[in-house]
Amino acid sequence: MQPTAEELDCNLTIVEDAVGFFYQELRKALVEMKAPGIQVTNLGTFKAKPGELPKLVHKYEKHLEVLQPETFNQHSLRKELETRLARVKGLQAQINEERDRRREFMKAKDERNKKNLG
Repeated sequence: MQPTAEELDCNLTIVEDAVGFFYQELRKALVEMKAPGIQVTNLGTFKAKPGELPKLVHKYEKHLEVLQPETFNQHSLRKELETRLARVKGLQAQINEERDRRREFMKAKDERNKKNLG
């Protein structure tokens, strides 16, 4: 970060704080599964892998079956797992909706093209 601070003629602490905040927000968005894809300028797009989500759902559901909320820690862990499971299922729903929307769009586009050509 020192070269960046020198290039921008800024204090190193300010650059570290700015980068730290940026990555903290990025990590938060990724962990909370806010969207199927998160676009980051100059870094690209971070996308959820649709094939991995069912495995994650199965893992969380299996873990929830085993957990017995007898102690406060187990109850807390159960709530966290339920929250994660809900986020994964919500993300799956978003991905499925987008896939269906794209299929409908392509279907309508193909029908218009056939109509225009024939």
